[in-house]
Amino acid sequence: MELVVDRFFAGPVNGPLVLDRLSWVVTAGSERLQQPGDDSFEQRAIDAVKRGDASAYDYLVSKYMKRVVSIAWGIVRNAHDAEDLAQEAFVKAYQTIGRFKTGQPFGPWIYRIVTNLALDVVKHRKRFRQEELRDVEPAARRDEADLPARANELGERIDAAIESLPEMQRVVARLYLVEEFGHAEIAAMTGLSEGTVRSHLSLARGKLKERLSDLHGDSHE
Repeated sequence: MELVVDRFFAGPVNGPLVLDRLSWVVTAGSERLQQPGDDSFEQRAIDAVKRGDASAYDYLVSKYMKRVVSIAWGIVRNAHDAEDLAQEAFVKAYQTIGRFKTGQPFGPWIYRIVTNLALDVVKHRKRFRQEELRDVEPAARRDEADLPARANELGERIDAAIESLPEMQRVVARLYLVEEFGHAEIAAMTGLSEGTVRSHLSLARGKLKERLSDLHGDSHE
């Protein structure tokens, strides 16, 4: 497993550097962004599922499962809940596949479903004042014995900084900085306007810049 931390900083804005993009990405072999890219095969699988061939759905599950679990975990911060939400999302998508528009990519649809389910869980926990979510590593990230100590420490710093943000800033920041979705994609997934997404991200970026200023030597205001 390799921990990759990408940090991109914009040019000076009113003096100090602005933290423009900071992502913590965990890769293992051909995980996540290296998913099968044959769009025509995906469309054939979707068409087959619509015709009643349940076995064709296995392709869609195998293609998107890791990303869906990662999205869920970024919101609910609990490995077991994230896995359950991913399963629930795929079941819901399967049950409503007849409403899926032919020719559209499956990814944005399943991402939107799992995001909504995960946000519902967070709202439920908040409503009933349940125990604060703990910083629990997902199964795919638990075995970090082979990671360099500094990389692991840096990842924990970044993760803790994002986790300390207010709820929707945290959700938007994780979807943008970690999962690398665009503003329009996040808006579609969360039901927020694109302007609101940009506002949450701007506020989150400012707070992350302050809390992680030592990572890029920005100590002057």
